[in-house]
Amino acid sequence: MSGKRSWKLVLAAVFGCFSVWLSGPTGEPGEFAHAADTLNVEGLPKDLKAYRAQIDQMLKKVDALIEKLKTQPNATAIVLDLQQTRDDILRELPKIETAPGDAKWTAQEMRNSVDAKLKLLKEQYEKAVALAG
Repeated sequence: MSGKRSWKLVLAAVFGCFSVWLSGPTGEPGEFAHAADTLNVEGLPKDLKAYRAQIDQMLKKVDALIEKLKTQPNATAIVLDLQQTRDDILRELPKIETAPGDAKWTAQEMRNSVDAKLKLLKEQYEKAVALAG
């Protein structure tokens, strides 16, 4: 009888650990996946090429999420928001890289504008990930 009981205790312990692992520390399903899937827009490199490379990586993640969400009818608004913000960033990046002589903004002001759009994109991305859940 004690062999059967030990087996049941082991199964209960394994199942309990597995369900805690799946649900996260507060019991919210998929909490770890949402927390880990975000865009890091803080501390971007000062070097222009490295800055552009990191932004390109972020935009690839955004594009992948957009493709995933396009099949969900309730995600149309967030998809449009993501696309618009992504396109705004893509339009402004060349301004930083070339800084035309007749530009009314300094290179730093242009970068600040892109950084602000990246923060907006991060917020939209996190909402979209929760919706895609």
